[in-house]
Amino acid sequence: MVEAAALPTLWQVRFRAGENEGLADTLKGGVGGSVGMRPHELLEASLATCMTISARMALADLDVTDADVSVRVHLERGESATRFRYELRLAPELEVHRPAVLERIECSPVRSTLSKPLVFEPA
Repeated sequence: MVEAAALPTLWQVRFRAGENEGLADTLKGGVGGSVGMRPHELLEASLATCMTISARMALADLDVTDADVSVRVHLERGESATRFRYELRLAPELEVHRPAVLERIECSPVRSTLSKPLVFEPA
């Protein structure tokens, strides 16, 4: 569970999950700032970090433990659909493992969660 609380500066929010915390904010109408990630960037970060962890796990299963791997995610908010574009980035010597890594990141937990219908309801 994540809890978010407004800070005195407009549009700034502190969020916390257990002992971990961060800042988020946005710029709207010339008010706000950039001390933290914007809310949509947090969605991108969630997917990118999960896919990167999944990629590292796939490589570890192939006995590659010191892997130069990353995932870039870009969120596109369309009128009829939301699109997450992602790019798997591997060191050249790891390209031979791309198919196995792609297979793993395509079923990463956050991607699986976001691929299901979403329901929003008050607690």
